[in-house]
Amino acid sequence: MKSIIKKSWVSGVLLGLSLMTFGQTQEEVVFSAPGGFYETSFPLSLECLSDLHHVRYTNNGSRPTANSLLYSEPLVLDEHLYSKSNIYTILNCPEENFYLPDSVRHCIVIRAAVFDENDSCVSAVKTNSYYIRALGCDTHGLPAISLCADSLDLFDYEQGIMVPGIHFDSLYPGHTGNYYQKGREWERLANVEYCDIADNDGINQLCGLRTHGNRARRQPQKGLKIYAREEYGNKRFDYRFFEETTMNSFKHLLIKPFSSLYPFTGIQDYICSQMAIGIGLEAGYTRPVCLYINGEYWGIYFLQEKMDERYLEDHLGVDHDECNIISNWMEPECGNPQGFYDMMLWLESADLTIQENYDYLSGLVDIDNFIDYMVFETFVANLDWPANNNRCWQMEGGKWRWMFYDGDATFNNSGVDPFGNPTVLDVFGNATYTGDYFWPSSRRATLLFRRLLENQDFYDSFDQRIHELCQTVFLYEQTSPWYHHIRGLMYHEIDEQSYRWGNPSSRAYWTYACSLTDDFLKERVDSYLIEWGRFTTTVPEHQNAFRCYPNPAKDILVVETQGASLLTPTEYRITNLMGQNLLQGHINDTIQHIHIESLPAGIYIITLGTATQKLVVR
Repeated sequence: MKSIIKKSWVSGVLLGLSLMTFGQTQEEVVFSAPGGFYETSFPLSLECLSDLHHVRYTNNGSRPTANSLLYSEPLVLDEHLYSKSNIYTILNCPEENFYLPDSVRHCIVIRAAVFDENDSCVSAVKTNSYYIRALGCDTHGLPAISLCADSLDLFDYEQGIMVPGIHFDSLYPGHTGNYYQKGREWERLANVEYCDIADNDGINQLCGLRTHGNRARRQPQKGLKIYAREEYGNKRFDYRFFEETTMNSFKHLLIKPFSSLYPFTGIQDYICSQMAIGIGLEAGYTRPVCLYINGEYWGIYFLQEKMDERYLEDHLGVDHDECNIISNWMEPECGNPQGFYDMMLWLESADLTIQENYDYLSGLVDIDNFIDYMVFETFVANLDWPANNNRCWQMEGGKWRWMFYDGDATFNNSGVDPFGNPTVLDVFGNATYTGDYFWPSSRRATLLFRRLLENQDFYDSFDQRIHELCQTVFLYEQTSPWYHHIRGLMYHEIDEQSYRWGNPSSRAYWTYACSLTDDFLKERVDSYLIEWGRFTTTVPEHQNAFRCYPNPAKDILVVETQGASLLTPTEYRITNLMGQNLLQGHINDTIQHIHIESLPAGIYIITLGTATQKLVVR
């Protein structure tokens, strides 16, 4: 822990410890009804055990103090108990990104504690959130999460984690602000309630709250994460949140906002996660929820597993203290990164056509896992990858494996980029990029894949896995149910999300955007196989234009033209997989001999006119 720690965090921990102490006493607040979904308003009673004590409460999400409202008679749960804080009007992002609706939907939040005759708190603070449908508080079938925290911890200029605040620099608005601060010192004490709509079952406990993400931190609809800790009272979030798994205990969870790049559907990441899990990748479960903060509606979010060392511990039995995690090819997330750095340095000059080198790398990297990961990321056409949203891990001394997270920028390889510019993603060009940019791809981010493609065994395995997945889990018959499931879950809540944040602009636009995702899934297997063929083998429509032999070749390559589509003389080019020209000339006869002695062993592309073929040099 850093030597200088925010006072707010220290006070939060001390408060959490003190609440545990209070919780061990005989005094407590007794609510006449638990939090949850109710059809109509009703009176709520708050009682304490001793006649010498009294109850104080708040309805704005803050912890009750000696100055809070004194309970004297049952509270009728109607509009008069809505929070009047209007936190939705607080500027919580760069001004040009701020969105202000006319009003927001509310749930009713009651936080209460017992005080003695000296107005000292003598019990734990209890929190319950009530969703009254007759008052318009209806999540349309989605579970609800209610987060309550002291307003200063969220919105104060110096210590608030959800505002630009003291750390904001107007010259660099994209990556500055209190919400970009990280680490334990920027964790704030909060109460989290998760409530299933069917039976009001869920959790209600104290937790640590932080902001999360990159772009999601500076957006008005913030990315958040919650931590269960013993000092807050519960070491885990013990509940089965996700229907697809029997897991019912989690250490860390994300509360990720409705978000996606074009088309703006909010559903891409959910579908990607289900697909990734289906092919055996490490990927987190997720589900849509409605979030309320201090009683105010905050829109559609996705409750997700956090892809960190605790995920590995929960799913794979890996000791969280004995694993190494690297993000974006260079950033250490957990453990010791040196082994990964050494491997990448070795790859800079390694020749993987030499079997000994390939075998050595196979002892460091789980090749089958990496193949699945690369096939998956290219199939979903991730526009924000591989230089970003990339994470790999190893158990100390084990092989590196890759995990999937954040598919917001997927399922669209033609359209517009986030800045409105037309773009078409060449997924394999992106995955083998060697230029000078750092995003969305970079030389470092593509190094491992480029080197592996030089090896015939890897290429054959990669090609085989592409065809296996395109004939099974990538088929529209397999992906379509996930699309229709998540679209159905979110459909009736989209109007509220749109009104609260202006994203999406309307249900009509969202419906149209969803149809684009559906179209992509319908057509993707065919288009993906064409892209793969265009990258490494003969383009189907030109497959009879010419042939070259022997293939694999050494020293001399014979090129034989076929048909009248290639005029003489016709230019030929031999490039490596990064698209760099290595040999160039003209074909003057039906049969031409090309000297290739200068080419080291590896895989190349030979282009003749508009036709291409893969060339293997021994």
